[in-house]
Amino acid sequence: MKNKRFGRLVAVELTKKNNRSAWLCHCDCGNTKIVRADHLRSGAVKSCGCLNADKKKERFKDMTDFENDNFKVIEKVESHNQRVQWLCLCKHCGNTTVLNSSEIAKTKSCGCLKKGASAEYMAQIRDFESLKSTKPTKKNTTGVRGVYVRNRRGITKYQAFINVNKKPKYLGTFDTIEEAAKVRKQAERDFWGK
Repeated sequence: MKNKRFGRLVAVELTKKNNRSAWLCHCDCGNTKIVRADHLRSGAVKSCGCLNADKKKERFKDMTDFENDNFKVIEKVESHNQRVQWLCLCKHCGNTTVLNSSEIAKTKSCGCLKKGASAEYMAQIRDFESLKSTKPTKKNTTGVRGVYVRNRRGITKYQAFINVNKKPKYLGTFDTIEEAAKVRKQAERDFWGK
């Protein structure tokens, strides 16, 4: 097998690897690798690893100049984790951003369209008085603010809570929604003066 070619590898010197016959091989790219003899003969190993890296480069779809509603792809950018990434121009603001192929289809902008919570909303949730509202929240299914359904092992109960000093206070668990609502209303009078 000496000086015989196996793909990109040329067997140079007989040696051992894990107590099996192996060959020190020179790769066409300049690297050396110790490969088991049976792997060389079967064709399981054809290079030092550079062949796989080259095939990965060939497999990616060239998206240069691709455009959708949100981005125009400018060029390929090398990445550290072997995922193909692209330098993209945001059509909404003109800024550039780096995205991988799947992100180009899913992402709406470079971040310029993201809107945080409005200043009014943030002021409202910071406002201590807003926590004293008697209007049910969106996630509430009972129609009574501070009263929630609890289903455990097929048994339905109702739990009541109230916010005191910006923290929820547990008022108890009840068999009927009427009982829970009554306790909640009494707690509003006791804690909030309503």
